[in-house]
Amino acid sequence: MSGHLAARPPTVAVISATPASVEPARTALAEGFPEASVWNLLDDRLLSDAEAAGGLTPALSDRMLSLIGYAVHGGADAVLLSCSLYGPVLEQARREHGLPMQSSDQELFAEFSRRRFGSVLLLGHLAPAVQDSVNRLKRLLSATERAERTEVTGHTASGAAMAAAHQDLDALETSLAEAATPYLKEVDAVALGMFSLSPASAGVERALGLPVLSAPLLAARALRERFAAEAGDSRGGPR
Repeated sequence: MSGHLAARPPTVAVISATPASVEPARTALAEGFPEASVWNLLDDRLLSDAEAAGGLTPALSDRMLSLIGYAVHGGADAVLLSCSLYGPVLEQARREHGLPMQSSDQELFAEFSRRRFGSVLLLGHLAPAVQDSVNRLKRLLSATERAERTEVTGHTASGAAMAAAHQDLDALETSLAEAATPYLKEVDAVALGMFSLSPASAGVERALGLPVLSAPLLAARALRERFAAEAGDSRGGPR
């Protein structure tokens, strides 16, 4: 990074696909990347359009790439995506822009690999996003030779999207706990695969008696580490 950038707080652009993800991302960055200045960008049709299309399409990927480009050209020093479905877009974005970037659940998945649970239930409120997350977690575990010992199941929680949108924490906790209850004898841990679900993690953990991991704080800390490493690599020259 150049000297003038090092003299001011780094600007982290958080790109969200639902308003319910904005505050969890802000809270996580305040704890996990406290020196960052947060810039929120929201396209609140990214999820509904993906649901209507049955998942991530080339046109939607291009739309996210445009948002990332807007953030970069607007002065962002790092980018955090708060929507798990759009994480695969980051590989191309990193090649194009060369900035530290973090997907919402990349570090969450790494944490599951480190903790070596025998079975994981991944909860979400959008079926294409849940299936995408399950597939990517399985690929990660396979790459680390954990696939044969870890079962990954995905399930959508009815009512979770509405509860998150209305910031109704009680309803959100109830929706997620009820969705997980049929799997209690089969799983060792629960993953909340969307930022918007993360405020319920502690309550759901109490209700289920199982470890419940959520993504925002892990992502914020990972982005801070990535930013520090890349800033160190480029010290003494322009970005």
